[in-house]
Amino acid sequence: MYVIVSGAGSLGSALAASLVAAGHEVFVIDPDAALLARAQEDLGSVGRAGYASSVAVLTEAGAARAQIFVAVTPSDEENLAACQLAKRVLQTPRTVALANQPDNVRLFETVGVDAVVSKIDVLIANLAGSLPAHPLLKLMPVAAGSREVVGIKIPALSVAVGRAVREISLPYGSMVILVVSADGKVQTGQPDTVLQAEDEVIAVAPADAAETLWEALTELR
Repeated sequence: MYVIVSGAGSLGSALAASLVAAGHEVFVIDPDAALLARAQEDLGSVGRAGYASSVAVLTEAGAARAQIFVAVTPSDEENLAACQLAKRVLQTPRTVALANQPDNVRLFETVGVDAVVSKIDVLIANLAGSLPAHPLLKLMPVAAGSREVVGIKIPALSVAVGRAVREISLPYGSMVILVVSADGKVQTGQPDTVLQAEDEVIAVAPADAAETLWEALTELR
């Protein structure tokens, strides 16, 4: 598949790299010659310095034979204009654009951009990827706030998997109350209760030891 990417910034370069790695032919456009050169050096793909909102630039890039045109520059005006030219003048079958301003998403869709990605969605996706997959859930303070009821999900690669509760070094004053398995089976927390991957543990811990308890149950091998 032949794909033209307008924008050689971090997002455009990452997209182009992914496409090249998947075996696609990629052409990169960016008005910043130095940025474009760096992207070409990293990717080994061809490109042209210039604005994709120019018919001449798109024609040289081969938009008439491209299957997809993607615009991910920091300018919504540039992304919108380039997509319209690719679609209406060069007859590129599918256009994709980044909307840096969330309010512009509806406009992009109205004028016929086939797929619109909001920059906010990209940021949220990146943030989600950087958050722990098994967070500590503080459910309820008890004993005048000196203790907390917490929920902890056991990662598949945790050192706690396959071990009985008594074999795990829990913070002083902590107690496992319930263990809910991935298939919904509920059992009370006993010293001999063996923890398994993706078990959900309900426990009580001193307020200042809740994080330590989480670490003990989610530490990876």
